[in-house]
Amino acid sequence: MRAHPFRFAVFAVALLAIGASLQAQGRGPGFGPGHGRGEGRGFMGLNLTEAQQAQVKAIHERHQAAFKAKGEAAQAARKAMHAAMADAGTDAKTLQGLHDKVSAAQFELMLEHRAVRQEILPLLTPEQKAQFEKRPMGMGPRGGRGRGPGAGGMNPDCPMVQPS
Repeated sequence: MRAHPFRFAVFAVALLAIGASLQAQGRGPGFGPGHGRGEGRGFMGLNLTEAQQAQVKAIHERHQAAFKAKGEAAQAARKAMHAAMADAGTDAKTLQGLHDKVSAAQFELMLEHRAVRQEILPLLTPEQKAQFEKRPMGMGPRGGRGRGPGAGGMNPDCPMVQPS
């Protein structure tokens, strides 16, 4: 049953890529144009009040440094693993160790996302909370990320899996 850690890794990489793209655009996680009505990523359709929006933004800002550090650690671990994968002389034991480091780094990033979610959930009304919990973690009201089938998978042309 090795498929589950791999699926988790792909999910974590997708979360990291989305956060990096939002950060590169000069936005905080889940905020930007059109998000003033509680339309942040994962909160679309919940109609957060201005007070809730401010609290959610403050929570994200408190965790921003940890997201950045943990994201950079995960990226560095992935780069090291990809470099080792490209080297035909790298033995399986070394690759396993590097894979374990990638998995651990991505797990730490996932725990940070979970901590944010656990801080935000008590801010929601029972109706908002029920609607939010129906969705997979961090996904919008339609359950997807809008990137199409197979996004972030093992497609060799996908920049998320290429060493840079």
